[in-house]
Amino acid sequence: MAEEETINKAYATEVPQLSDLTHYLGKEVGISNWMTITQDMIDSFAKTTEDTQWIHVDPEKSAKYSPYKKTVAHGFLVLSLVSKFCFETLKIKDIAMGVNYGLDKVRFMNATPVGASLRARVSLMEFSPFEGGAKYKLKLVFELKGEEKPACVAEFIAQVYSNPNSKKAISEPKMDIPKKNENTNDQSVLFEKDGDIGIITLNRPTRYNAVTDDVVNGITNAINKIRKDDDIRAVVITGAGKGFCAGADMAVFGQVTPEEGRAYITSTYQPLMRNLFTLRKPIIGAINGTAAGVGASLALACDFRVMSQNSALLYAFINIGLGPDGGGSWLLARQIGYSKALQIAVEGKKIMAKECLDLGLTNKLVSEDSELLKTAKNWAHELAKLPTLAVGVTKEDMFYAMGHDLYDTIAYEAEKQVATFGSRDFSEGVNAFLEKRPAKFIGK
Repeated sequence: MAEEETINKAYATEVPQLSDLTHYLGKEVGISNWMTITQDMIDSFAKTTEDTQWIHVDPEKSAKYSPYKKTVAHGFLVLSLVSKFCFETLKIKDIAMGVNYGLDKVRFMNATPVGASLRARVSLMEFSPFEGGAKYKLKLVFELKGEEKPACVAEFIAQVYSNPNSKKAISEPKMDIPKKNENTNDQSVLFEKDGDIGIITLNRPTRYNAVTDDVVNGITNAINKIRKDDDIRAVVITGAGKGFCAGADMAVFGQVTPEEGRAYITSTYQPLMRNLFTLRKPIIGAINGTAAGVGASLALACDFRVMSQNSALLYAFINIGLGPDGGGSWLLARQIGYSKALQIAVEGKKIMAKECLDLGLTNKLVSEDSELLKTAKNWAHELAKLPTLAVGVTKEDMFYAMGHDLYDTIAYEAEKQVATFGSRDFSEGVNAFLEKRPAKFIGK
């Protein structure tokens, strides 16, 4: 217990020179003191911002109607403490002037009721020096005493200038400063339109396409383009280089606190999976090499998979002391059943392509790696000739059916069928059937 109390004790990092921040990249720099959220603080904030909703300023009504049985602080009140907590936990001695650029990303996790004790756990995410100063980004996890979930997670950007009289004032950018990700969004994921299909390529081959924020954002941006483009009627997702995806990039993800990890998985992987499953166009995963960890989750989130003899799925989570994430347990168990899924997850061994085919984890198997992408693209072009609206409805029906009983599913199918009854492709399909000719679907 004594060790845990020492670890959780408030502390600050003091650096003599701005350039010393390079040593703290990816590390925690401090924990603020606990602060109690009082009604006076809430009232002052409400008066200043004219936010006088009763759940903030009326204790009597809040006690009666609020799910928290008391008033709660507005989220922006919590965020207004960012500068205070940053200054409290990170002190740079040779700063002549600082400019707070403000918040970059914010994830609200939990309500902060009056009387709650709040503090911030602060870590350094990025550091970019320039002539006479530097720009840096801090991550703050606002912890609530006695609560498992944080109040919120925020990223804060500041730009500072070192004292010109400082002996070690930064004069130019250094090339060896670590960065969170090795690529930009445009480079981490490539998108190509090939006639009636879209091709998404994870493009971090030197890291076996390990997942970072840039990769997630790149996939999301590509899916959004495909969603809006009626000419694209099927999708292929693959990886550059020797592997489909090695899972989360542990050079980044391995440095997070437990609270940050939970917040990241929920706020990042959940929207990504939802984006894939709600795309009303078929997605084929061309699984080159190994899909490991959350990369296996990504592979199984594709509607179909093509693998070569050298391809494999690897639930590698257990090998580093973790359970599945990114929906990996849901995806695996629903495709092969509880017992076999559990065996794969807890043994942490590669499931080679032939066994994946036998288990139903892949749809097609090719003998050579060189045939993999070509086969996936040809299949995608075939699927693109189908009635795309009906394919999308069928995808939604199947997803719904996995979590509902027969009678609810019949009702859901009937509701979704309304859209297909009025489609151009339905009319074409009926006419083609009656005229005994091949249908020419246009996806509408």
